[in-house]
Amino acid sequence: KEKLIARILNNQSISYDEAEKLLQGLGFELEVRGSHHVFRKIGYQWNVTLKRRRELLPYQMRLLQ
Repeated sequence: KEKLIARILNNQSISYDEAEKLLQGLGFELEVRGSHHVFRKIGYQWNVTLKRRRELLPYQMRLLQ
């Protein structure tokens, strides 16, 4: 998990599957709405919304930072 977080903070791209695994490991719950995958966490103000694709787009990477 630490290596994945380091890759995100160093602006290295990660796959959707890696992002999903990380967010769920951090306590986020996944809710799918059509093509949008919304990750929510109780007590956390923001939702993280991702589209499933091979690698995350730059704006999606910024959501994780």
